[in-house]
This record gives sequence, C-alpha cells and structure tokens, in this order.
Amino acid sequence: MNREGERKECIVLVAEKRVNGYMTLEMTLVFPAVFALVIMILYTAFFLYDKCRMTQDLYMEAYRQSIVRGKTAPPMNMDISAYFMMKECSCTLSTGSEIRAEAAGQMTPALVTGTGKAVFELKVTMKARKTDPPYAFRKYRRITSIVRQAMPKQE
Repeated sequence: MNREGERKECIVLVAEKRVNGYMTLEMTLVFPAVFALVIMILYTAFFLYDKCRMTQDLYMEAYRQSIVRGKTAPPMNMDISAYFMMKECSCTLSTGSEIRAEAAGQMTPALVTGTGKAVFELKVTMKARKTDPPYAFRKYRRITSIVRQAMPKQE
C-alpha cells in the first residue's frame, strides 16, 4: 500500500510540473559539449599563435640570411621553449640567390600528453631574395652619373 501512495504522489508531482528533470538532462548533455567547444577554441588559439610566431621567426631568419655578405651565413637557431605545446621542431635553411627557411614542429596538447602522439603538425615556409643594398645604391649612382655626363646640359 505504501508503494501505491508513492506512485500516486509521483504522478501528482509530474502532473503539476513540480519536478524539474529537464535541467539535469540539459546539464549532462549540453554542458560537456560547450566545455569541449571552449577547450577546442583555446587549443586552436594556441595553435594559431604558434603558427604566427613561427612565421615571424622564420621571416627574421630568412631576412638575416638575405642581407649577409659573402658565402657564409650564421646558422639558423630557433628556441622552441617560447612556443605553446611544441614538442619538437626541425629547421632547415637553403642558401643561394633565393633563401628558403622551413620549420616543422609537432604540437601535443596537455590532454593527450601521456599518449605520445602529436595531434597538431605545424609547417611554415618563408622565402627571401639575396640582396645587397649598398651595391644597388652604388649601381644606381653610377648609372645616373653616366647619364648626366652623356646628356648635354640644356639651357
């Protein structure tokens, strides 16, 4: 008889809408999805920051190599301790008339650190042309000097 009374009471509560079960269902389904979305946005922001930083570093290295006179240039060095989630990084630099600086790194988020697998792979390539600004200025001055000497002054 006691169970019958409980059953009737439950039916009355549901009929009067005093039981709010939808909030529990919402929290078990919606909250984890929103939380996962926020975490994904944060990791994407870290990835984009690392990509921008690596692009800047490679541009600086390519530019440094492009203005060096002579055959030897200083070696390329990148400090990966300033990057978020960067596990390892390999850098290459080609010399010649067109300098190409490349870097590839693997990023492991903290959520999967123990698995040993890299989730994101970051590759950046920058190009620069070998230049000699003083040589270009001297060449321009020589050409303008020759033109001035060849052309008679007009009065």
